[in-house]
Order: sequence, then C-alpha cells, then structure tokens
Amino acid sequence: MDYSNNPPLGLEPPKLCCIPARPLVCVLSVLGAARGIGLIIISTNWGDRVTDLIFVFLNLLLLFGAAWNNEPALKWSQRVVAIAVVLAVLQFMIWPVMFASFTASGLADTNKTMFEVEDVIFKTQEEKKKMFYRGMLSGYALEFGTVLLIGAEILKYVLVNRLWKYAKSTENIGGNQYIVP
Repeated sequence: MDYSNNPPLGLEPPKLCCIPARPLVCVLSVLGAARGIGLIIISTNWGDRVTDLIFVFLNLLLLFGAAWNNEPALKWSQRVVAIAVVLAVLQFMIWPVMFASFTASGLADTNKTMFEVEDVIFKTQEEKKKMFYRGMLSGYALEFGTVLLIGAEILKYVLVNRLWKYAKSTENIGGNQYIVP
C-alpha cells in the first residue's frame, strides 16, 4: 500500500534529515546507473566494463525495488545493496594499489619505452622520485573516490532498510489507519 498522502497514525515516512527516503533512493540509483553507463562508454578494458555492468544492473534492481515500494521488493533491494557494498569494498582493496602501481612504474604514461633497459639508463633519481609521488597521489585520490562510492552504497543500504521497515509496518496494518500503542 502506498501511504504517501495519508500515513497511518504514529508512523512517519522514512527520511534522511528532511529529504524523503524513497525519492532519494530512486535518485541515487539513477545516478549510480548513469555513472556506470558513462564508465562503460569510456572504458577500454573489458574487465572494467564487466564490473560497471554489474553495478548498473544492481542499481537498476534497486530502482525497481524502490519504485515498487512493497515489503518483498524492498527486502530484495536490501540484499542487492548489500552485494553492492561488498563489491565496492573489494574495489577499495584492489583499485587504488593497482592504479598507484601503474602510475609509479610508468605504465600509465603515454610515452612507453621499448625496452626496460631504457628506463634504467635514461631515468634519473629525480624522475623516479617524481613518478613515485605521482603514483602515491593518484592512489590517494582513487582511495578517496572509492570511499565516497562505499559511503553512497552504505547510505543506500540504510535508506532501503528504513523503507523496508516502513513498508513492513504499513502492510501489517492492512486497511487499518489506527495504531494502538
């Protein structure tokens, strides 16, 4: 049942501060799907595309559950968001280290050398320090972005959990608009 206009007595629709939870979950899932589609378009590696496809699929499932807004759909959405949180944590453990290593080693540069010997001969100690700092800064930047991704996924989980509890309470009430304390 949709109690958006007339909630049962004693029950307030879930909110995050003053923002209603259901529209916020819908907006976050649409933004997550759009982010994934954008990353799929600009990716050159199929491994990255598969990861982004998984996140697009999970965000679309979340959008479906939030739009359907009943107890079973929200319970499945809660499970979907839990999977997304686990995948985001796995990305946090892998991507920053890998990206920083690529940058520090020079593999992320566009001017690739033909032989490893050229790197040893032509790179000075100052250039090696500069590459190390670039790798460290890029790793920290990617860690920050990944932490934001994890925070967004946890926020979605909390909001879907609140929506699920609200839907469960309102479905238990049925047609009764009065809750006896």
